[in-house]
Amino acid sequence: MALQALLETIEKLHKLHRSLLEISRLKTDHLKSNDMDGLQKQLLAEKKHVQAVTQLEKLRIKQTEAYAVASGLSVPSSVSKLLELITDQKLAFQFEQELIGLTETVTELKKQEALNRQLLEQSMQFLQISLDMLAPSIQSLNYGTPNQDQQRRQNRALFDSKA
Repeated sequence: MALQALLETIEKLHKLHRSLLEISRLKTDHLKSNDMDGLQKQLLAEKKHVQAVTQLEKLRIKQTEAYAVASGLSVPSSVSKLLELITDQKLAFQFEQELIGLTETVTELKKQEALNRQLLEQSMQFLQISLDMLAPSIQSLNYGTPNQDQQRRQNRALFDSKA
């Protein structure tokens, strides 16, 4: 019974991670189309998903420890180690398939988020270049060199004796 509850928790984690992957793909689309409102909505949805993943992960850890203690085993550090201890082959296969799927989804999510990070960095570089081109520097506002302005000031006397 405890193993079934743990398997259900892992299935929920896998489902949430698949949903996060879809959100990440939508974020990529919004970044490419420069849709900031859509991106903001996806970021809010992502935040809620991450909170749910955090809660489920805490539950998974508790369930794993509870099963290990109930079985008289030392507390395993991961579900993968627990998988080796499961005697029911059908349940072990279900665990293994779900863990493989979860791992693949998390890997794909990391790749997608790396792509999103690169897109954001490129957008920021583009904005910086655009701002640099639009905002002229102080030196370019003065068409002469700074030395010419200083020489003109030095040649001017306070009192014009020719007048």
